[in-house]
Amino acid sequence: MIKDMMKKVDMIKTIQSTEARAWLALKKSQVKNGKESQITKEYRERWMTLKCLMSALDIESDVELVESKEALQIILDNFKITW
Repeated sequence: MIKDMMKKVDMIKTIQSTEARAWLALKKSQVKNGKESQITKEYRERWMTLKCLMSALDIESDVELVESKEALQIILDNFKITW
């Protein structure tokens, strides 16, 4: 029973980490290539697929992951530049 719970926690952490890396890649691509570039659109599609999977499994994003914090920082930096 405990082993099964640990496997489930590991699976959730892996999905959260994958989603955070996909979100970071999307944000970096938006800055580097622009929001309308084909590669950015592909990154967005990958990230949205992961978000849909997470939603179906009732898993929330882990904003404490390093990748999530980096993505948030990119958003904040971009916001400061535009203002």
